[in-house]
Amino acid sequence: MSNKTIKIFVACGSGIATSTLVQERVKKFFTEESDIKPVITKGNLNQIGSQDGKVDLILVTTNYKKETKSPIIQVTNLVSGVNEEKTKQEILDKGKELAK
Repeated sequence: MSNKTIKIFVACGSGIATSTLVQERVKKFFTEESDIKPVITKGNLNQIGSQDGKVDLILVTTNYKKETKSPIIQVTNLVSGVNEEKTKQEILDKGKELAK
């Protein structure tokens, strides 16, 4: 078992319901399919600015157009279930890249 960790910030409109769903799914992906331990915090879109640069990866449940230092992935598919596998793979690949 590796001790690699990555810090992830999950942002949704209110920072409560949808981000919690995404947080649990992402945690499950990494636990089942990688040796990376995600440290996930969640909040709303307005908090991205204060988290940017402090986390390795930002996941958003809606469009976010501002520039960020941390890589950002839109994860609406994890909520809708449409093309969920593609988004899951994108998150895992980015996590492995960041954990090097």
